[in-house]
Amino acid sequence: MQSDFNASAGSEELANPSAATASEPTANQSVREQSGRDQSGLDQSKLSQTWSRVARFLTALYRQTLVDPIEQGRLRDVVWPFGLRSIVLAGYVVFAAAGLLVILSGQIRGRSSLIVSGTGLGLPEQMVWPLVVLLSFGVASAMSAALHGPWWLKVTGLLFALMVMGIWSLRSGSLSGWVGWPILAGGLMVVLVVLVIVRWRRKFVWWEFAVIWGLIGLAMAVGVAETREAKVFGTDFNPLNLQQTAAFLGYLALPAATLAGASVAEVTVRATVSATENAQRLASRAWPFVILAVVVGIRLAQGAWQIAQRDPVVAGLPALLWAGALVAAFAVVGLVLLRLSRRREAVPVITELGDELGRIGFAVAAALIAVTIPVQIFLSVAQVLASLQPGGAAARLSFDITPVVTLVVDPSRVLVGVVLLIFAVRAARRGQAGRALVMGCVGVMLVALARQLLFGYRTPAPINRDALNLLASGVVIVTIAILLARRRMTAQRALAFAGLLILSALFSYRDFISDPLGAVLGFSGAALVLFGLSWDLFTGSSWANGHSRRFPRPTRVLLVLTNYVLSMTVLAYAALVRDGSTTIYFDPFAQLGDLILGTGLIAAAAVAIFDSAWRNRPVR
Repeated sequence: MQSDFNASAGSEELANPSAATASEPTANQSVREQSGRDQSGLDQSKLSQTWSRVARFLTALYRQTLVDPIEQGRLRDVVWPFGLRSIVLAGYVVFAAAGLLVILSGQIRGRSSLIVSGTGLGLPEQMVWPLVVLLSFGVASAMSAALHGPWWLKVTGLLFALMVMGIWSLRSGSLSGWVGWPILAGGLMVVLVVLVIVRWRRKFVWWEFAVIWGLIGLAMAVGVAETREAKVFGTDFNPLNLQQTAAFLGYLALPAATLAGASVAEVTVRATVSATENAQRLASRAWPFVILAVVVGIRLAQGAWQIAQRDPVVAGLPALLWAGALVAAFAVVGLVLLRLSRRREAVPVITELGDELGRIGFAVAAALIAVTIPVQIFLSVAQVLASLQPGGAAARLSFDITPVVTLVVDPSRVLVGVVLLIFAVRAARRGQAGRALVMGCVGVMLVALARQLLFGYRTPAPINRDALNLLASGVVIVTIAILLARRRMTAQRALAFAGLLILSALFSYRDFISDPLGAVLGFSGAALVLFGLSWDLFTGSSWANGHSRRFPRPTRVLLVLTNYVLSMTVLAYAALVRDGSTTIYFDPFAQLGDLILGTGLIAAAAVAIFDSAWRNRPVR
C-alpha cells in the first residue's frame, strides 16, 4: 500500500510539474531574505562595535587627561586634624574668588570709581576690602603653616607676617588721625609674637589659624582706618598699601607663576600619550597605517604653512643651526639617560612625566629666582644707604640695576642646568627613568639659554621653538620613510609615530589657551598664569598628602594652600590695576616656565615616544 501511495504521488507530480516548480521561487526568496537580514545584522554589529570603540577611546582620553591627574594630584583628607578640612575649603573659596576677580576685572573697572594715587594706579575703590580679606587670608595661612615647621620656617613666616602688618598699620600720628591706631597695631604684632612663642612646639589646632587671621586682618583694618585721616590731606594710602603688599608677597608667588607656564605643555603631553596608548589598544587591521598617513599629511601641510609664514630674521639660518644643535643635544642626552636606566631594567612611563616635572619644577623655578634676589636686595640697600649721605651721593648711585642682574642670570642658568644634568645621571643609574629624562631635558634647555656666555652678544644664537619643532618633525618623517623602505613599519610603530607628530603639531599651537583667554580677559598677561595656577592646584598638590617629622601634614597642606592663594590674589590685584609692573610681572615668568620647563617636558616625551616606537614597544 505504501509503495502504491508513493507511486501515485510521484505520478501526480509528473503529471502536474508546475506545483513543484512553483514552490522553488518561494524557497529561494526566503533564503535571500534571511541572507539580507544576516548581512544587515552584521553591518549593524560592525557599526555598533565601531561606535563602541570610539566611545571607549574618548572616555579613556578624557579620564586620563583630566580626571586621573586631578584624582592623583589634589589635596586629600588623609588623617587631617580637626578643623583643617574647613580651612582648606575656605582656601578653595578664596582662590576661586581671586580667580573671579581676574576674570571679571575688566567689567569691575568699567563700573567702579578708580582711585588714582601718586603712583598713577587706577584701583577700583570697591575692591579695597575684598583684596584686604584675600591678602590677610593668604598671610594667615602662611603663618599657620610656618608655625609647625622647622625653626627657620617659623622665623621666616613670622617676619613676613610682621612686615605685612607693619606696612599697613605703622604710620606717624599726624597721618593716622588718632595716636591710638599705631599703638593698637603694635599690640597686635606683640600678640602674634607671643602666640608663636607659646605654640612653638605644639601640634596644630584649628583655632590657631582663626586667631592669626584675626590679628593680621585687624592690623590691615587699622591701616584702612588710618587712611581716613590721610584723605583729608588729599592722600589715600590704600592703593599704596596694596601695591607694597602685593609687590612684597609677589616674590613668594614667582616660583608658582613660573611652574604655571608649563601647564599647557603638561596637558598636551597627557592628551597625546593617552590618545596614542588607547589607539594602539583599540585600532585594528589597516587603521594604524591610515591614521599615520593622515597625520603625516596634516603635519607636512602645517609645516609648509609655517615655513611660508616664517620671519626670515627671527627664523633665519642661525636659528635653524641652533635648533639643529638643540635637537641633537636632546637626542644625545636622552639616549644616554635611557641606556643608563635600562641597566636597571627601567623604562620611562610617559604618562607620568608631567608628575615628574611637578616634583622638580618648583625647586628649579625657586633656584633660578633665588639666585638674583640677593643681588637685587644688595643693590637696593646700597641705594637706600647712599640716599642718606649728604652731597648728592644718591644721585651717583641711582642707576638701573637691570644690567647687573643680567650678568648674573646666564651663569646661574648654567649652574642650575649642570646640577640638573648631574642629578639626571644619578636618577638614571637608580632606575628612575622618567625623572632622569625630565631633569636632563630641562638641564639642556637651561644650558642652551646661557649661550651668550659662549658666543657673546654680537653673535646671533636665537632659540626659535618653531624651528626646533620643524626640525624634530623632519627627523620623525625621515625615520618613518626609512622604516617603510625596509618594510619594518608595524601597526604599533605607526601609531607611536603618529602620536609623536600629533605632539609636534599641538606644540606649534601652544598658545591655544592663553591667546583666546587673554582676549576675553582683556589682560593678556593673566591668561596663562590663571590657567596654570588652577591646573597646578588640583593636579600638583600631592606633596601635601605626605608626612614627615620636619614637615607634618598640616604644614604641607597650608603651605600648598598659601602658595596658590597668594599667587592668585597678587594676580587679581595686577589685573584690577591693569599694571603688572607695580607688583611683579607674572607673564614673563610664566613664559620663562613655558620655555624652560614646558619645552623640556615636550622634549622628554618626544624622546621617550621615539624610543618606544623604534623598539616597537607600546606607548604608555
